[in-house]
Amino acid sequence: ITVITKVEVEVRGELDGPGGYLWKIQNGDTTVFLQGTIHLATEDFFPLNRKIEEAYAEADVIVPEVDLNNMDMFEMQAIYMKYAIYEDGSTIQDHVSTDLYEELVHTYAELGYSIEMFAQYKPWFHSTLVQNLMTEKLKFIDGVDMYFLNRAEQDQKDIIALETAEDQLSIFAEVSPEYQVQMLEESLIEMDELETQMLEMFSLYKAGDGEKLLNYFMVEGEASAEEQAYIEALNDNRNYNMAEKIATFLEEDSGRTYFVIVGSLHLLQEPHIRSILEEEGYTIQQVL
Repeated sequence: ITVITKVEVEVRGELDGPGGYLWKIQNGDTTVFLQGTIHLATEDFFPLNRKIEEAYAEADVIVPEVDLNNMDMFEMQAIYMKYAIYEDGSTIQDHVSTDLYEELVHTYAELGYSIEMFAQYKPWFHSTLVQNLMTEKLKFIDGVDMYFLNRAEQDQKDIIALETAEDQLSIFAEVSPEYQVQMLEESLIEMDELETQMLEMFSLYKAGDGEKLLNYFMVEGEASAEEQAYIEALNDNRNYNMAEKIATFLEEDSGRTYFVIVGSLHLLQEPHIRSILEEEGYTIQQVL
């Protein structure tokens, strides 16, 4: 077995290359880099800014939200059965208005699918699936997470996930049927509108301006109680849990370097992972 050392890992990128959202924490002999990611991309993203590429090269351990390259398909099927499928034998048609159902049927048809393939799934699943199928048709590629996860496997770096797939999908178990329908309605947009939105987000990410990227994602107007609860589950609660696990790395005093790759909002939207760790007494330095 060839042992890949830090020196042997290729360092790519230019100092004016795309991306930002990189912070560094040191505690004793342990170093943790926090890198904000984006889950989809275009070819011109890569390689990323050289400072990001150097942080990856230095790392012994790559730490994603979930290790998407090592998912057990049988386990995933069981998770979807638990959280995404109607258990009473009903279908999506029984739970949404006639107009929304017809719009969903039309959307699937335009994407080359029949709704019958997904009839037993709940609205939150449809909202996610439709968006995924649209971005696939737009030919966007895997984002920053998979870029580094794939390289980590090639470079024989250790991979430790912060969460499980069930941790993430179980969030939807608490979302009311009414809010799930709202999520579905909001996902059914025209392809060109989605493309415009995505390209704007990509541009902001590559520019590396955290404030502008955060503003892009912020909901206009006052969020409803359900929206607030969903955001808290999706962002706040997960940030506390992820920060707690990162703190265990920092307390190892192991001499190892960790490269944490999480969605950028987890490092930008309060209470974010950085502020939680700062409250625990850690000093965080912005690298990029």
